Amino acid sequence: MRKFITTIPPAQVLTDIKTELSNLTTLIDPFKINLTNDEKLGSRSMGQGREGYVRLVSGIATQFPNSLSRSDEPQELSDMLHYFNNLKAVKTAALQILETVDETLLGASMDIMKISDRYVENLQISRRNEGSLDFAMKEVDNYNKRFGQRYDAENTNEPESPII
Repeated sequence: MRKFITTIPPAQVLTDIKTELSNLTTLIDPFKINLTNDEKLGSRSMGQGREGYVRLVSGIATQFPNSLSRSDEPQELSDMLHYFNNLKAVKTAALQILETVDETLLGASMDIMKISDRYVENLQISRRNEGSLDFAMKEVDNYNKRFGQRYDAENTNEPESPII
C-alpha cells in the first residue's frame, strides 16, 4: 500500500488555515441562529422538492402583488430565496474544505498505523535480545490485549493477529 502523505506542511500553514477558518466563523456570527430541538421538530422547512414550489409561489406573488395582504411584500420571499442560495454556496465551499481535511486526516492516520505496525514488528524482533526493550514492550503487549485484536469479516469469533 502506498504512503499517502508525501509532504507535511509547516506547522505555520496549518495555524494560518485554522486562523482563517476562525475568522470566517467570526464573520458569520452576527447572522447565525441557534434553533432549539422543538423548533427543528415542529417546523416546516424547504426540504427536497419544495424549493421549486416556493420559487413558483414567489414568481406568482411578484406578478400579482395586489392579491397578497397589505403587509406582505413579494420581494421578501425573493430576497430570502436569494439568501438561501448564497448560504447553500457557502455550505458547499465549507463541505469542500471539510472533505479535503477529512481525506487528508484519514491518509495521515493510515500512514501512522503502517509506520507504527512496522515499528512494532521490528521492536518485537529486537526485544528477544534486549531486556530493557522487553520491559518497555510489555505496555504495548497490554495495549494489544485490550484493544488490538482485528477480527476477520467473515468469522467474527476468531481474532487475527493483534497489531495496533
